[in-house]
Amino acid sequence: MKNINQYNFDIIHVATHLRDTLEYVLPREHDEKIFNQRKEVLTKGLSKETPLGKFLEANKDKFTELLKNYDELLDEVYGDNSTILVKTADGKIRVDHSQHLRIYELVTSMMEPIRDIIYFHVNLARKQNENEPVIEELMPYDDRQYRLFAFLLMMQDFQKSFFEFQKVMGEAGGKPTPQSNFIVQNELSVYAKMLRNIREHTRFTDNETLDVLDKCLQVVEMSEGRRDRRDNKNFPDLFKEALEGVNAKFTLNGPKWQEKFNKALQEMLSDIRNNSAAKA
Repeated sequence: MKNINQYNFDIIHVATHLRDTLEYVLPREHDEKIFNQRKEVLTKGLSKETPLGKFLEANKDKFTELLKNYDELLDEVYGDNSTILVKTADGKIRVDHSQHLRIYELVTSMMEPIRDIIYFHVNLARKQNENEPVIEELMPYDDRQYRLFAFLLMMQDFQKSFFEFQKVMGEAGGKPTPQSNFIVQNELSVYAKMLRNIREHTRFTDNETLDVLDKCLQVVEMSEGRRDRRDNKNFPDLFKEALEGVNAKFTLNGPKWQEKFNKALQEMLSDIRNNSAAKA
């Protein structure tokens, strides 16, 4: 693997651990060992001795917001005083599931600028005729993996907030209340903005994946009263159909992404071993 592609894959590796931070919203056990691995990769990613750290140091005036969010992620999610993720005595990570929105905010705010950096190097490699299939083939699957995963998780939380909003409105006879207004302003509108931003920055063009993302956003618009419900279906059915579509694409994309990612990882590790042997 050529130097520019090794450099870029290192940044992709950091972005993968950033994406996988979203896993903490899942209602299952989370292992401290995996947490420590993610923390190490993300912390090292900001070091000036690593490709991402070097790039950010050289362009820090352009990435002040990213650097701010990066520090906040390391502190609020992976820090020793985090209230979102707490280590337990049995080697597990306890998640405060009332703070999903903060996890989403931190990850999504960082992901787009980091992916811009990745694609900057992809395009640079192309201009220099140094692009290689191992990276080129990975990129569309990598982009799908992040956006499908984010949609799958965030749509479920959007649905919970929306059903809570409907419950509150029903109890108030259909009239807005401080509680219903809070849900709209501080949850639903925030989720909707993040989902639209994720969709807007897609780098892949296949219709099947774009269609399932768009179907989710159509349900969001229906919940906002900006679009009629199709066939007058109820919201539980509309959310179910949208989530099933995303999950189906995510399930298909995951193994393909893993195959492409592992291939690039093994090639980079092989190059590192060969270079080390040559210097010995």
